[in-house]
Amino acid sequence: MPEVIRKAIFDTVLGILNRLADDWEYSGEITPSTLLVADLGLESIDVVVLGTTIQKHYNQLLPFAEFFAEIGQREVRDIRIDEFVEFIYQHLDRGQ
Repeated sequence: MPEVIRKAIFDTVLGILNRLADDWEYSGEITPSTLLVADLGLESIDVVVLGTTIQKHYNQLLPFAEFFAEIGQREVRDIRIDEFVEFIYQHLDRGQ
């Protein structure tokens, strides 16, 4: 069941990215290993918009500030789509 939920989250993120992609210069396929900054060319404000859009979609606040702060401490300051999906999966209130 967790993989079904992760797939649903991935599909949601993909759909949001595709809707927001008009502002970005990326035309390749978005896969779980796609990087938000290096591959999609997102700026930090774009990542914040993405996070806000995710929260609106799920009608739930997620600890993005802590997540982004942790990313900022890493040597490679980028986020893979699967890592983003996993963060959402771990913090999403699924009524359990």
